[in-house]
Amino acid sequence: MTTCKVGFPRATSPFVAGSSGAMKSSLTFSMLYNAVLYGETSGIYVTLEQGKDSLRSHMANMGMNVEDPRVRNRIAIIDLADLRVQLDEQGMGNRVDWMGQLIGQLTSYRNSIGFEILVFDSLGAFFTLTKMENPRDEIFRLFEAVRRLGLTSFFICEMTGEDHKQFGEYGVEDYLSDTVMHLVMDRDADEVKRKLGIVKMRHTHHLLGYQPFWWKEDEQRFSIVSRL
Repeated sequence: MTTCKVGFPRATSPFVAGSSGAMKSSLTFSMLYNAVLYGETSGIYVTLEQGKDSLRSHMANMGMNVEDPRVRNRIAIIDLADLRVQLDEQGMGNRVDWMGQLIGQLTSYRNSIGFEILVFDSLGAFFTLTKMENPRDEIFRLFEAVRRLGLTSFFICEMTGEDHKQFGEYGVEDYLSDTVMHLVMDRDADEVKRKLGIVKMRHTHHLLGYQPFWWKEDEQRFSIVSRL
């Protein structure tokens, strides 16, 4: 099984789920950034949760500057929320096939610049923004499209449902994904620890259970305790 530089089987669709504050975006951006920094690859980060300039500044403050010569021109950030505002101002927002436009744009980028890694932040925000009639069918359409393009695609989503135990908003996201990465906030008295668990990973063996992870400010990188 061929793996990509972020440690997941190549051309699969990992699903990153967790509560607000679990560092889903930061951790996933870190995987993209380091894959580009240390490997011969390139990637696209599609954002709806945070503006493009804000995301750039946030990640640069964590030591992940997309203008660094070592990664420049190999990481692109696409702000779909900004595009929606522009189309609404033109009176076209409700007449656009958002999923078709997204898939078409990704296909164009894939053919022109050959990027291999996609981060989509987030599925929930995308379907709120676009107000699609049948989100379940559209999720399947998107997942199949990125598989056909041969992309390693990370889809970020909040935990939903009763007691926030459902992976994704519509109950099909984890089924369609090849991998489910679950980030949790574990509280013990006044202390809160972030933990990461791989709930499932097709095509490969993986450890079960949840491992603590944290951001090491002095080294500007994430660290995880792994049981071997």
